[in-house]
Amino acid sequence: MTDSVRSESRQVERSGLSTRRLLQATAQLIAEVGYDRTTLAEIGKRAGYSHGLVSRRFGSKSALVETLIQKLSERFGHERLPETLAHTTGIDALLAVLDEIRKDSANSPESLRGFYALLFEGLKPIPELHTFVADLHAGYLDSLTRQVAAGRRTGRLRKGVVPAEITELTVNALRGLAYRWLLDEDRVDFDRGLDSLARQLVQLAAPPEDRRDDR
Repeated sequence: MTDSVRSESRQVERSGLSTRRLLQATAQLIAEVGYDRTTLAEIGKRAGYSHGLVSRRFGSKSALVETLIQKLSERFGHERLPETLAHTTGIDALLAVLDEIRKDSANSPESLRGFYALLFEGLKPIPELHTFVADLHAGYLDSLTRQVAAGRRTGRLRKGVVPAEITELTVNALRGLAYRWLLDEDRVDFDRGLDSLARQLVQLAAPPEDRRDDR
């Protein structure tokens, strides 16, 4: 490997590292103080870089946030569902989603809080956030509802349970729990809330004796 190739490789590595740090700092700050009060200068300071680097890398705060929400949606949003659920259907699909969120809350709580904070920032008249968040919710519900509905064929959904209704109810419960967690972390036990929701969902799964062999 030539010196120029090594130098280029190190530059790419440094660039990737700085981008990850800037995105992480953005998520943290938005979770702490909101979109409006998050500035490029504060993002650079939190990440350990200059304001100039942030501007050169992303151009504007809105462009930086667009990159952030795309990365976080790949990690926490509906784009991850096919990998997360695989062949999991019915109520099992909803339980699998809760398990993944529980893992994220344990391994990357700041990033998860940043993602939820961005979802709620979508209520504000910020075009790049409002449209993305609305589309994210719609796509997430649609993909998850299809997985739940497939439980009718595999016997993993109790008779009488409407897939679209139970999916929307679950997502609404998750968003409500996330809102309370952001609002009052000291008194809201996020994992306990997930466990409570999971126990209620288990009751809607078809009893083992009613399940068909889905192989």
